[in-house]
Amino acid sequence: MDRPSSKFGIFLLLNALLFTLLLLTGGCGGSLPPPADPLLGKSVLVLPFENLSQTPEAGRTLSSLFVSSLDLHRAMYLVSATPGIIKDISAVSRSGALPPALLTELSRERIDAVLFGVVTEYEYRRGLSTEPVVGFTWKMVSTLTGRTLWTGAVSRVDSCFWVCRDTLSSFGRALVDRAVERMLREGG
Repeated sequence: MDRPSSKFGIFLLLNALLFTLLLLTGGCGGSLPPPADPLLGKSVLVLPFENLSQTPEAGRTLSSLFVSSLDLHRAMYLVSATPGIIKDISAVSRSGALPPALLTELSRERIDAVLFGVVTEYEYRRGLSTEPVVGFTWKMVSTLTGRTLWTGAVSRVDSCFWVCRDTLSSFGRALVDRAVERMLREGG
């Protein structure tokens, strides 16, 4: 009688092993989300941000701060494109979406993503003291998939009481650096 029970035990063990193997290899395959596009190591084209503030050149200033911060953190490879393409993208990026034909053209130039944004505030607010105010939004779009890879918005007043030591530029720089550092921490 030892033989039938040992055969049954082996049969159960093999079935349990087979069931476990099926679960690990294919049982959950259809329910997994597609892998996210990693941001690190991408070749990124940073466009001048659209300026909706009252301060001239605020859009170019903030896009320069993003270039500087991304370069400092060595997060991505910063690239340039031909002037014609940049003009086309700047006109379209105001809508928040880039047409598939333009994304394909950028992809052919080995540009993985495009970063663009809008500056809504970039000025000194006057009250009891003069405080820097910075507000902007940004979006990074994959040229391969058209998907949004990274997006965010910031609107802050530097909390100065009586005497403010931050300049508008240094306050904007601190906000951009925090956004880039947060992206890197969250798995960029």
